[in-house]
Amino acid sequence: MQQAENRDFNKYYGITELENRFQTPSSDACGSDIIVATMLPQLIFKPDHSATSFSIQSKFGTGKTLLRCQYYKYLNSSEYFKILILNQQINEYLERFVAQMSPNGEACSKSSCLLGWSANEFGQLLLSVLVTQFVDVYQETPFDLPNISMDQKIDLITILCFYYNGPGARNLENFVNSFLNKTDDDIYRAKNAVVQILERNIYQDKPLLTNLKRELNKLIVLRNDSKNLELLLLIAESEQYQSPIMERKIHDNVVMYLIYLTEFMRKHLKKTVVFIIDGIDENRYLFKERSVHKESLKLFYKSSVSQAILSAVMAHNFHLSLFYPKIDGIDLRDAIGRNDKFPTYEMNWNTKSLMNYADYLLQDMNKKASTCRCKSFTDFKILVGYSNELIASIIDEIRTPRELHYFMLELIREMNECANDVKKPFIATVQNVKDAHRESAKHVYKGDRIRE
Repeated sequence: MQQAENRDFNKYYGITELENRFQTPSSDACGSDIIVATMLPQLIFKPDHSATSFSIQSKFGTGKTLLRCQYYKYLNSSEYFKILILNQQINEYLERFVAQMSPNGEACSKSSCLLGWSANEFGQLLLSVLVTQFVDVYQETPFDLPNISMDQKIDLITILCFYYNGPGARNLENFVNSFLNKTDDDIYRAKNAVVQILERNIYQDKPLLTNLKRELNKLIVLRNDSKNLELLLLIAESEQYQSPIMERKIHDNVVMYLIYLTEFMRKHLKKTVVFIIDGIDENRYLFKERSVHKESLKLFYKSSVSQAILSAVMAHNFHLSLFYPKIDGIDLRDAIGRNDKFPTYEMNWNTKSLMNYADYLLQDMNKKASTCRCKSFTDFKILVGYSNELIASIIDEIRTPRELHYFMLELIREMNECANDVKKPFIATVQNVKDAHRESAKHVYKGDRIRE
């Protein structure tokens, strides 16, 4: 074995062509297939791969994202319309809310950025993301549209025109034209709508468009895009539906419209909608640096398990799966009236389960390792020198899989640097463990330990 190779942990154990499982402390990309099944809330994984509604509320680094990835993959795409809502989408809607409620940022500096956020806004978020994905999926992979009554079609089109959040109106136009069986000669385009009338020598928006804009302005987390409303105006006038659409109270019926669309999809597309929410710990309105905006977080948590939302979940109109960080002093169960119907689970780890997790990673790498290696992996305790009481006391301070990953990243670096100076290369010394634990704590403090 050459000296250079003897200083390389991966070459020593024959995993140069493999992913070192310890070097991926984050599961955001959902690329890992490593998961310790015994540590998962078993009730959410059913033998028939069916969906269920629940919340996971666990500390940072305990594996919520990995669990969410596994759950998403586990659900059958032929049976479920899966809506994954992450921080990037959530932030877009929160930004609009904050811009409307506190244009100068005064609320954020004095109390809570989300002061006034309620179940109505959370319902707008769900429905808008669903509508957008529903329309955009049709553009990519057209599915059969039902031949329902014109009244029902207009009901659905009205919801789509208010809640579609895609760039531009083209995908929305393509969908409604297919839905209404329009040909090239009579297709609807928003640009063809006549939006104003001349009154007393002044051009003004038509009364219907004025009313539609008024309703849209009430939905403060939605994008204020008049093009979608102009498309709806054109359809309403051409199909003679001005009066029914004029009478709609869009803002007052958010959850009702959410149920309408999910039931439409279940009945006609044979797919049940599953909302999966994760990543809110990255949101700047809920978390900032190492601190948490507790009042904002409480409002967001409460809105997501409101009576209106959970009633629809309990009626099986759709499924809802929440993956939230656990913060001291904030318990999601306090806002849930029927925890037996919408259970909350927590993922807890101890030294024994973390050892099992580490051994699982080692075994997986060992099975796939090259035959050209100095040595096969030992078990985790031997690798880190756990028989030494001082080392054991340090290892026992590790609380979560993410902390373990950060620790192993630093420990491998330490062992690489000291490989030529020890009798047993890549078996950790007390000094290796001390230094690695000290350095890994910097990563944990920076990213995972929130000041509450």
